[in-house]
Amino acid sequence: MNPYKLKRIEVIVLKENKVAFIKFNANLMSDYELKVGETLVYGALVSFRNMSIQSNAKDEKGHVYAYPPISSIANITGQSERSVKSHIQVLEQKGLMTVKRSYKEGSKEKNVNHYYLNTEVLEVYFTADATESIKTAKPKSKNKETYKDLRQKVFIADAEIEKWFTHYQGEHNNNSAKKLNQLAEKYGAETVVKAIHNAMEGVNIDTLSQGSTGLILSRLNDKNLEDAKLQLQNEKERKERFMNEPIKPVLDYTAGLKRRESRKIRTSDDVINI
Repeated sequence: MNPYKLKRIEVIVLKENKVAFIKFNANLMSDYELKVGETLVYGALVSFRNMSIQSNAKDEKGHVYAYPPISSIANITGQSERSVKSHIQVLEQKGLMTVKRSYKEGSKEKNVNHYYLNTEVLEVYFTADATESIKTAKPKSKNKETYKDLRQKVFIADAEIEKWFTHYQGEHNNNSAKKLNQLAEKYGAETVVKAIHNAMEGVNIDTLSQGSTGLILSRLNDKNLEDAKLQLQNEKERKERFMNEPIKPVLDYTAGLKRRESRKIRTSDDVINI
Protein backbone atom coordinates (compact mmCIF):
# COMPACT_ATOMS: atom_id res chain seq x y z
CA MET A 1 0.00 0.00 0.00
CA ASN A 2 1.30 3.41 -0.91
CA PRO A 3 1.57 5.45 2.33
CA TYR A 4 1.17 8.71 0.42
CA LYS A 5 -2.42 7.76 -0.44
CA LEU A 6 -3.47 7.35 3.21
CA LYS A 7 -5.63 10.08 4.69
CA ARG A 8 -3.97 9.56 8.05
CA ILE A 9 -1.02 7.63 9.36
CA GLU A 10 -0.94 5.57 12.56
CA VAL A 11 2.37 5.01 14.32
CA ILE A 12 2.40 2.33 17.03
CA VAL A 13 5.10 2.46 19.68
CA LEU A 14 5.72 -0.45 22.05
CA LYS A 15 7.39 0.27 25.36
CA GLU A 16 7.17 -1.79 28.53
CA ASN A 17 4.10 -3.61 27.19
CA LYS A 18 2.27 -0.33 26.57
CA VAL A 19 0.90 0.66 23.19
CA ALA A 20 0.61 4.28 22.11
CA PHE A 21 -1.16 5.34 18.90
CA ILE A 22 -0.29 8.54 17.11
CA LYS A 23 -2.54 9.75 14.29
CA PHE A 24 -1.73 12.67 12.06
CA ASN A 25 -2.74 14.04 8.72
CA ALA A 26 -0.78 12.63 5.78
CA ASN A 27 -0.40 16.22 4.52
CA LEU A 28 2.55 16.40 6.89
CA MET A 29 4.43 14.08 4.55
CA SER A 30 3.64 16.05 1.42
CA ASP A 31 4.00 19.53 2.92
CA TYR A 32 7.39 18.75 4.43
CA GLU A 33 8.37 16.30 1.68
CA LEU A 34 9.13 13.52 4.14
CA LYS A 35 10.11 10.03 3.12
CA VAL A 36 8.50 7.03 4.82
CA GLY A 37 11.54 6.41 7.03
CA GLU A 38 11.64 10.03 8.17
CA THR A 39 7.93 9.95 8.91
CA LEU A 40 8.27 6.81 11.03
CA VAL A 41 11.11 8.34 13.04
CA TYR A 42 9.11 11.53 13.58
CA GLY A 43 6.03 9.58 14.65
CA ALA A 44 8.10 7.55 17.10
CA LEU A 45 9.52 10.75 18.63
CA VAL A 46 6.01 12.15 19.01
CA SER A 47 5.03 8.99 20.90
CA PHE A 48 8.05 9.25 23.17
CA ARG A 49 7.20 12.91 23.77
CA ASN A 50 3.70 11.91 24.83
CA MET A 51 5.24 9.45 27.28
CA SER A 52 7.24 12.38 28.67
CA ILE A 53 3.98 14.29 29.10
CA GLN A 54 2.47 11.37 31.00
CA SER A 55 5.51 11.13 33.28
CA ASN A 56 5.77 14.94 33.58
CA ALA A 57 9.34 14.94 32.22
CA LYS A 58 10.41 18.52 31.52
CA ASP A 59 13.65 20.47 31.36
CA GLU A 60 14.66 23.30 33.69
CA LYS A 61 12.63 25.77 31.61
CA GLY A 62 9.48 23.64 31.73
CA HIS A 63 9.70 22.44 28.11
CA VAL A 64 8.64 18.91 27.22
CA TYR A 65 11.12 16.80 25.30
CA ALA A 66 11.58 13.23 24.10
CA TYR A 67 14.75 11.37 25.06
CA PRO A 68 14.80 7.87 23.54
CA PRO A 69 18.14 6.25 22.65
CA ILE A 70 18.86 5.93 18.94
CA SER A 71 18.77 2.14 19.35
CA SER A 72 15.17 2.30 20.64
CA ILE A 73 14.02 4.41 17.68
CA ALA A 74 15.78 2.01 15.32
CA ASN A 75 14.10 -1.04 16.88
CA ILE A 76 10.65 0.55 16.81
CA THR A 77 10.84 1.78 13.22
CA GLY A 78 12.67 -1.27 11.84
CA GLN A 79 15.61 0.76 10.53
CA SER A 80 19.33 0.87 11.14
CA GLU A 81 20.78 3.30 13.67
CA ARG A 82 22.67 5.01 10.86
CA SER A 83 19.42 5.59 8.94
CA VAL A 84 17.71 6.94 12.06
CA LYS A 85 20.53 9.45 12.62
CA SER A 86 20.27 10.57 9.00
CA HIS A 87 16.48 10.97 9.27
CA ILE A 88 16.84 13.00 12.47
CA GLN A 89 19.17 15.43 10.69
CA VAL A 90 16.59 15.90 7.91
CA LEU A 91 13.77 16.48 10.40
CA GLU A 92 15.92 19.03 12.19
CA GLN A 93 16.83 20.83 8.95
CA LYS A 94 13.17 21.08 7.97
CA GLY A 95 12.25 22.75 11.24
CA LEU A 96 10.18 19.92 12.67
CA MET A 97 12.30 19.77 15.81
CA THR A 98 15.54 20.80 17.48
CA VAL A 99 18.03 18.43 19.05
CA LYS A 100 20.02 19.14 22.19
CA ARG A 101 23.16 17.04 22.09
CA SER A 102 25.38 16.58 25.13
CA TYR A 103 28.30 14.51 26.40
CA LYS A 104 28.97 12.91 29.73
CA GLU A 105 31.08 15.11 31.95
CA GLY A 106 34.81 14.62 31.48
CA SER A 107 34.50 12.29 28.49
CA LYS A 108 33.63 12.13 24.81
CA GLU A 109 30.85 9.61 25.44
CA LYS A 110 27.48 10.96 24.32
CA ASN A 111 24.49 11.33 26.58
CA VAL A 112 21.02 10.56 25.27
CA ASN A 113 19.83 13.36 22.98
CA HIS A 114 16.91 15.57 23.97
CA TYR A 115 14.41 16.09 21.14
CA TYR A 116 12.24 19.22 21.24
CA LEU A 117 9.42 18.88 18.71
CA ASN A 118 7.98 21.98 17.05
CA THR A 119 4.71 22.54 18.92
CA GLU A 120 3.20 24.58 16.07
CA VAL A 121 3.52 21.58 13.78
CA LEU A 122 1.99 19.31 16.40
CA GLU A 123 -1.02 21.62 16.79
CA VAL A 124 -1.64 21.75 13.04
CA TYR A 125 -1.22 18.12 12.01
CA PHE A 126 -1.91 15.92 15.01
CA THR A 127 -5.37 14.87 16.14
CA ALA A 128 -4.51 13.04 19.35
CA ASP A 129 -2.06 13.46 22.21
CA ALA A 130 -1.04 11.58 25.30
CA THR A 131 -3.87 13.00 27.43
CA GLU A 132 -6.64 11.51 25.21
CA SER A 133 -7.68 7.89 25.09
CA ILE A 134 -7.55 6.01 21.82
CA LYS A 135 -11.30 5.46 21.74
CA THR A 136 -12.36 9.03 22.49
CA ALA A 137 -9.71 10.87 20.49
CA LYS A 138 -11.28 12.72 17.55
CA PRO A 139 -9.93 15.17 14.99
CA LYS A 140 -10.09 18.69 16.38
CA SER A 141 -11.88 21.15 14.15
CA LYS A 142 -9.65 23.91 15.49
CA ASN A 143 -6.60 22.12 14.12
CA LYS A 144 -8.23 21.73 10.70
CA GLU A 145 -9.05 25.43 10.60
CA THR A 146 -5.53 26.32 11.62
CA TYR A 147 -4.12 24.19 8.84
CA LYS A 148 -6.47 25.78 6.29
CA ASP A 149 -5.63 29.28 7.50
CA LEU A 150 -1.91 28.62 7.28
CA ARG A 151 -2.26 27.33 3.74
CA GLN A 152 -4.13 30.48 2.71
CA LYS A 153 -2.14 33.14 4.58
CA VAL A 154 1.50 32.10 4.58
CA PHE A 155 3.40 33.44 1.57
CA ILE A 156 6.96 34.35 0.66
CA ALA A 157 7.32 37.96 1.75
CA ASP A 158 10.26 39.03 -0.42
CA ALA A 159 9.63 39.21 -4.17
CA GLU A 160 13.24 38.40 -5.14
CA ILE A 161 13.32 35.29 -2.96
CA GLU A 162 10.02 34.11 -4.42
CA LYS A 163 11.23 34.85 -7.96
CA TRP A 164 14.39 32.74 -7.72
CA PHE A 165 12.95 30.01 -5.50
CA THR A 166 10.18 29.37 -8.03
CA HIS A 167 12.65 29.83 -10.93
CA TYR A 168 14.48 26.75 -9.67
CA GLN A 169 11.08 24.96 -9.45
CA GLY A 170 10.75 25.29 -5.69
CA GLU A 171 7.18 24.73 -4.55
CA HIS A 172 5.56 27.69 -2.79
CA ASN A 173 3.79 25.97 0.11
CA ASN A 174 3.28 26.68 3.80
CA ASN A 175 6.53 25.01 4.84
CA SER A 176 8.77 26.62 2.23
CA ALA A 177 7.25 30.10 2.70
CA LYS A 178 7.61 29.94 6.47
CA LYS A 179 11.24 28.83 6.35
CA LEU A 180 12.24 31.34 3.66
CA ASN A 181 10.61 34.18 5.60
CA GLN A 182 12.46 33.17 8.75
CA LEU A 183 15.78 33.01 6.91
CA ALA A 184 15.18 36.38 5.24
CA GLU A 185 14.49 37.94 8.62
CA LYS A 186 17.66 36.45 10.11
CA TYR A 187 20.13 36.83 7.23
CA GLY A 188 18.51 39.33 4.86
CA ALA A 189 16.79 38.70 1.54
CA GLU A 190 19.91 39.32 -0.56
CA THR A 191 21.84 36.63 1.33
CA VAL A 192 19.00 34.11 0.94
CA VAL A 193 18.83 34.73 -2.80
CA LYS A 194 22.61 34.24 -3.09
CA ALA A 195 22.36 31.00 -1.08
CA ILE A 196 19.58 29.72 -3.36
CA HIS A 197 21.80 30.33 -6.40
CA ASN A 198 24.66 28.52 -4.68
CA ALA A 199 22.40 25.61 -3.71
CA MET A 200 21.31 25.04 -7.29
CA GLU A 201 24.67 25.66 -8.97
CA GLY A 202 25.44 22.73 -11.26
CA VAL A 203 22.15 20.96 -10.48
CA ASN A 204 20.15 19.60 -13.39
CA ILE A 205 16.54 20.19 -12.32
CA ASP A 206 15.21 17.69 -14.85
CA THR A 207 17.07 14.81 -13.17
CA LEU A 208 15.68 15.41 -9.65
CA SER A 209 13.35 12.57 -8.70
CA GLN A 210 11.31 14.49 -6.11
CA GLY A 211 11.63 18.07 -7.29
CA SER A 212 13.96 20.79 -6.05
CA THR A 213 11.95 22.11 -3.06
CA GLY A 214 13.44 19.77 -0.50
CA LEU A 215 16.91 20.10 -2.00
CA ILE A 216 16.91 23.90 -1.79
CA LEU A 217 15.48 24.02 1.73
CA SER A 218 17.91 21.40 3.03
CA ARG A 219 20.88 23.33 1.60
CA LEU A 220 19.78 26.63 3.13
CA ASN A 221 21.52 25.80 6.40
CA ASP A 222 23.47 28.17 8.64
CA LYS A 223 26.86 27.34 7.13
CA ASN A 224 25.76 27.89 3.52
CA LEU A 225 23.97 31.10 4.42
CA GLU A 226 27.03 32.43 6.23
CA ASP A 227 29.13 31.54 3.16
CA ALA A 228 26.67 33.40 0.92
CA LYS A 229 26.80 36.41 3.24
CA LEU A 230 30.62 36.41 3.08
CA GLN A 231 30.56 36.13 -0.72
CA LEU A 232 28.29 39.17 -0.99
CA GLN A 233 30.53 41.12 1.37
CA ASN A 234 33.62 40.25 -0.69
CA GLU A 235 31.86 41.27 -3.91
CA LYS A 236 30.84 44.58 -2.34
CA GLU A 237 34.39 45.27 -1.18
CA ARG A 238 35.80 44.51 -4.65
CA LYS A 239 33.34 46.95 -6.22
CA GLU A 240 34.23 49.63 -3.70
CA ARG A 241 37.96 49.17 -4.34
CA PHE A 242 37.36 49.43 -8.08
CA MET A 243 35.31 52.61 -7.70
CA ASN A 244 37.92 54.20 -5.42
CA GLU A 245 40.94 53.44 -7.59
CA PRO A 246 42.58 56.67 -8.92
CA ILE A 247 41.90 57.40 -12.55
CA LYS A 248 45.05 57.09 -14.63
CA PRO A 249 45.67 59.98 -17.06
CA VAL A 250 45.05 59.13 -20.69
CA LEU A 251 47.93 60.04 -22.96
CA ASP A 252 46.90 62.03 -26.03
CA TYR A 253 49.28 60.76 -28.71
CA THR A 254 47.59 62.79 -31.46
CA ALA A 255 48.44 66.03 -29.70
CA GLY A 256 52.13 65.09 -29.71
CA LEU A 257 52.04 64.39 -33.43
CA LYS A 258 50.42 67.72 -34.14
CA ARG A 259 53.09 69.52 -32.18
CA ARG A 260 55.79 67.77 -34.20
CA GLU A 261 54.14 68.70 -37.48
CA SER A 262 53.91 72.36 -36.52
CA ARG A 263 57.50 72.58 -35.34
CA LYS A 264 59.70 74.60 -37.75
CA ILE A 265 63.27 73.78 -38.61
CA ARG A 266 65.11 76.74 -40.03
CA THR A 267 67.82 76.35 -42.66
CA SER A 268 69.96 78.95 -44.38
CA ASP A 269 67.77 78.95 -47.48
CA ASP A 270 64.23 78.11 -46.37
CA VAL A 271 61.80 77.13 -43.56
CA ILE A 272 60.54 73.54 -43.74
CA ASN A 273 57.48 72.34 -41.81
CA ILE A 274 57.54 68.70 -40.81
